[in-house]
Amino acid sequence: MNTGRVLLGVAGLLVAGQLGATEALRLTAYERSQGWSYLFDGQSLSDWRGYRQNKVPPNWQVVEGSLTSGGGTALVSEQNFKDFELVFDWKVSAGGSAEVYFHVNEDGLAPGDSGPVMQLAGDGVKMAGNGGLTDPMRDITLQPDVWYRGKIVAFGNQVEHWISGDEVLRYLVDSPDWRAAVAGSSFRVFKEYGLAREGRIVLAGKSVIFRNIKIRAL
Repeated sequence: MNTGRVLLGVAGLLVAGQLGATEALRLTAYERSQGWSYLFDGQSLSDWRGYRQNKVPPNWQVVEGSLTSGGGTALVSEQNFKDFELVFDWKVSAGGSAEVYFHVNEDGLAPGDSGPVMQLAGDGVKMAGNGGLTDPMRDITLQPDVWYRGKIVAFGNQVEHWISGDEVLRYLVDSPDWRAAVAGSSFRVFKEYGLAREGRIVLAGKSVIFRNIKIRAL
């Protein structure tokens, strides 16, 4: 047996595996027919930039097909979205934090000044919560360094938060309950908080990893 060829063949397989792990993700024919598109395909950040900036900030890096942040400036989508279904995989390390905002307008100093939030992890955070405005249907104990699948569905004034296939939160923006909750919270200082029907998607957090981010209009 030619040991050199065997070793070379094994090395080639390892390289091929590493390359395959970072290839751009591809939608299935069915997903394309349903209107899905990638906001992050494992390679390109062309659909993103820093919040209130014109380029991707250095705290966000693409590592082995995933999007990582050690904390700092939030990442905002170049495109505005109205009614949509957003799906993404995420995990955080111990002590990390993560949030996804939507219908953000960038008028405020922070994404949470305008857009509703899906909280994922952080001190005192309830997974899939919306900043304490609505009680989640159930509590989920965060497991550090474990992948979860998040989903946000926004249609008209109804919003749903899902974690790994289970609906955890549902609320109606601009309903009497919503207005009362906002009036009794720290969000009351932001004029028209959460009332926009169109805006940008924003990712934020520290020691967080996102991957497989895709969206479709409803």
